[in-house]
Amino acid sequence: MPRTAANYLLTRSTLAVAIGIASLGIAYQASAFTAFENETNKFTISGRFAYSYDWNYQGTSKDTGLNNGGTRINLAYEHYFDNGWTGFARWEEGFDALFTTGENDDHFNRYTYVGVSNPTYGTLTIGRQDSLMYDYVDVFTDIPWNFTDYTAQSWMASDLKGGTRPSRSIKYSVDLGKFTVGAMYGTSYGHIKSGDPVYNVNNTDANGNLIATPGQDYGYKRKYFYEVGGQYRPGYDVTLGAVFHHAKFKAGDGETAINGNKSPSSNGWEMGANWTPGNWMVAALAGESRNHADFTGHTWRNYDTFLSYTWPKLLGPAGDLQGYAEYSYAEDRKEKENTIERSILGLASISFDGHVIVALEHMWMDDTGHRSAENGGGKYDLYDHDATTLFVRYNY
Repeated sequence: MPRTAANYLLTRSTLAVAIGIASLGIAYQASAFTAFENETNKFTISGRFAYSYDWNYQGTSKDTGLNNGGTRINLAYEHYFDNGWTGFARWEEGFDALFTTGENDDHFNRYTYVGVSNPTYGTLTIGRQDSLMYDYVDVFTDIPWNFTDYTAQSWMASDLKGGTRPSRSIKYSVDLGKFTVGAMYGTSYGHIKSGDPVYNVNNTDANGNLIATPGQDYGYKRKYFYEVGGQYRPGYDVTLGAVFHHAKFKAGDGETAINGNKSPSSNGWEMGANWTPGNWMVAALAGESRNHADFTGHTWRNYDTFLSYTWPKLLGPAGDLQGYAEYSYAEDRKEKENTIERSILGLASISFDGHVIVALEHMWMDDTGHRSAENGGGKYDLYDHDATTLFVRYNY
């Protein structure tokens, strides 16, 4: 069965779900617990307990059940200097508190960074952190509470390529009136040696031989990546954003180089708009990437739209009611039979000052793939089914 970017994105769905509600979480952020505070220092603890009950997520009855929906804990420290500068550090870990996937908590690091900030000179951060592409553009449509935008540029890249939260990175961002501009650079993972194992996935066949699988970063290490971009706020509750991304990699000798390419690169751009008049939120974005989802030289083009409306206090003591919809589509420009198409409808209650969110979402999947020449070529249905989720989240 051919491996496409659609397969790749589905294997990363747990990660996508865990971060898919980040931007709306900003709007309904519960108060963090202040563990320590004085005139110059502050230490806070926050996080969320989030789970979903999913029906038919992968298209079979076996994929019905309870799943982790982004449970995490966050520790943040700030130090305030007399000259207007602030130093800070953040650590956040995602984990499965209910052990829904096995006998362990499946914990993983989401953020580990330090930085300094000044209202005039901007913010500089170093470590594992959000990419500029996510900060400035992808966040516009990363809105559904549980399902998410599976076609946005940042989802289509791993840490190796500088994805949603790349490690070993340095980022600078500054506000200039109606503009916010920034740049980001990711350092090397070092040089891969002949015969080095796979960077992050150890694929082997029945005889123990290494297998090169596009979409899983086989045999490559990052040399560097960079991003540049900005946002513009012209007024009227409108925000425009655009980012350009470039990454360079190095392959090992022999079987670790896919298609004989020893030093491939990926390029991508994305632009979007967000409009928030009153209780409405309307967003759209478009982008294109080459080698971002895999190392096969394919170019993907993506489009995403989102719409929501919130009725404040419609539920009385229970809080706000929110309805929302999203449509996202991506197409392989080289083999147009490869597509990723998702439509989402949802209804959510947001109560107790944003501490409790309950959402019911339904998603239509209509992904297609391209058969290999050995299998006759042509288009076939890859993921063609509906999925439903009941999502519950508690912010602490």
